[in-house]
Amino acid sequence: MPDFAPEFCDVAVDGHVMTITLNRPERRNALHTDANHELGAVFDAFERNPELWIAVITGAGDKAFCAGADLVTAPSGGRPPVPESGFAGLVSRFNRRKPVIAAVNGMAMGGGFETALASDIVIAADTASFGLTEPRVGLAALGGGIQRVVEELGPKRAHALLLTGRKITAQDAHAMGIVAEVVPAGDLMATARRWADEIMECSPASIAATKAVVQSFDGHSVEHSMKDMFHLPEVRSLLTGPDAREGPTAFAQKRKPNWANPA
Repeated sequence: MPDFAPEFCDVAVDGHVMTITLNRPERRNALHTDANHELGAVFDAFERNPELWIAVITGAGDKAFCAGADLVTAPSGGRPPVPESGFAGLVSRFNRRKPVIAAVNGMAMGGGFETALASDIVIAADTASFGLTEPRVGLAALGGGIQRVVEELGPKRAHALLLTGRKITAQDAHAMGIVAEVVPAGDLMATARRWADEIMECSPASIAATKAVVQSFDGHSVEHSMKDMFHLPEVRSLLTGPDAREGPTAFAQKRKPNWANPA
């Protein structure tokens, strides 16, 4: 848990899972300067806490996950509109060691879609919708949306979204491979928790190593990545750590493994 009381989101911890609920339903959970910086601090606390293994991010209400940047509320405090970790404290948070699941409960527009794209797994309610709509208000998807949509879809399909500001349904996003599962709205959070529980059956050290290899693979060949990955600290930590011994031992003894907390 963060060491302060969040104002613009609700934070709940259940076991090793932290759930962060964007809580500005009167603004369709659009984020202003203070909300972005608060979320940056919340995700900082999540990354620091070895007892927290997975984060789930969702939105309050049934209308919106996040409508993007709040274009109405004036900035306060003379701070930049987002922290170094980016919109929602997430989109520029590179080299994350822990998984983030986006449970998209409604519209995810602009920065809201970028927040989902920056997550590791996206689960969507069947009423959810997505769009990088910034060009329709004279802006552009400069929070990683352009790059991540191209990475996910390839340039031709990405251009079809990026150059039109088109909105797509949860079913469309699932067909494109952006969304892992579409479920009835009432089942969304239970489904996100099911995915979190499935991840937690795996070693946290293995998850950290896997994420590190995925991130280091960007822009490199398979051959380069396979040679380079053994220099990654997360991979070295996995191979020399207790989970690499506990996993085979538990398998041989036909019991569930007792994974070590991540460092």
